[in-house]
Amino acid sequence: MHLRKITVTAVAAAAGITLGLLPASLTTATAAPAPTAAACNPGDARVVSTSDMAGPLVELLYSPSCRIAWGQVRRAERGDVVEVRNRLGARKTATVGTGRTTAKTGSVNDKNTEAWACVTTHRGNRACTGGY
Repeated sequence: MHLRKITVTAVAAAAGITLGLLPASLTTATAAPAPTAAACNPGDARVVSTSDMAGPLVELLYSPSCRIAWGQVRRAERGDVVEVRNRLGARKTATVGTGRTTAKTGSVNDKNTEAWACVTTHRGNRACTGGY
């Protein structure tokens, strides 16, 4: 919430109150103004790198307007884990659930750093994308 100051000079004068008895202004909470056109549009994401492992396909997706990256695995099995990391140490994971063949991680920052995605199968095999 943003705070705005409302001057009470006119109110005090109209009420006949001496300004010395009240603070020069009161602080009230108001709703934050509506944001201007949002620059971030995760809908502009594209696959920027994939693994060459037979079996599950791990992909690194990148949104240029948001400057974020996330990992996605397809053709996977229950218990396979996809993760995305960046060089700053951020890491997000997701596990393929029962009856599913895909999973998608949360996003990590990709501004002025490099990110990559990996899949680790429930059998212990691992494959990673190149960095982007």
